[in-house]
Amino acid sequence: MKHFLFLLMMGSACLIPAKPNGQTDKDALAAKLQNPLANIKALPIQHNIGTGIPGVDGTSYTMSLQPLYTMQFKNFNMVHRGVVGLSYLPGDGNNISSTFGNTDLNYSFYVTPKKAGKVAWGIGPSIDLPVASDARLGTEKWNLGGSFVMVYTNKKWIVDIVLRQTASIAGNSDRNDVNAFVGQTLIAYGLGKGWVVNTYPTITANWNADKGQQWTVPVGGGINKLVFLGGKLPLNLGAQYYHNAVRPDYSAKGEFRLVTTFVFSK
Repeated sequence: MKHFLFLLMMGSACLIPAKPNGQTDKDALAAKLQNPLANIKALPIQHNIGTGIPGVDGTSYTMSLQPLYTMQFKNFNMVHRGVVGLSYLPGDGNNISSTFGNTDLNYSFYVTPKKAGKVAWGIGPSIDLPVASDARLGTEKWNLGGSFVMVYTNKKWIVDIVLRQTASIAGNSDRNDVNAFVGQTLIAYGLGKGWVVNTYPTITANWNADKGQQWTVPVGGGINKLVFLGGKLPLNLGAQYYHNAVRPDYSAKGEFRLVTTFVFSK
């Protein structure tokens, strides 16, 4: 939990309210929030509600904090990103009880050239820290790997892909080793007046799972709206739904996602 608090304070320390400067500025910021390599300091808070989970009584819920912090250097930027959450997993009403607590923590950073045109890229390491409060909420493994990002932007469209691969390097020997892939592909289109429609599914693969149980491939999307609290503090609101077209037998059939992003500086 101390890692969770550190990431929250890291974002809060950078609070610099950004004022809108006309509709063009508002739309530019709305688009910028879709770019994982943008020079920005923000705190996305994501709420995920999993539905149709086989063998359990109820739905799952995870609130994840994903602070973004960009450091600028002479010839490159370094984009830091953390992901940690509070999660509820239902029980089966018999042998498995429900649980609630914090999840493992993922930390990644990307080094990206400062000068970029319509296409930008970034690369860097990624590490999972086994800080989950319950065995069901984490892997109990230290996992290390790498991440790669590529982004295309123009006046209306943003297309990006984030790839991450990690594997176990240490941890509880009684738990299964981790060999995991995460891929996120974003397609976003700006409608104007701070509105953006997008699809941003999180595709995962567990390479150690049995054949037919490795992949989770969601299909869906949603809409986002940029508003300003008190006329000063940018706040991005989003709602999405994804159906898991390909999934392991034990995973949810679908997921509702609500996102609130506080922008501390732009």
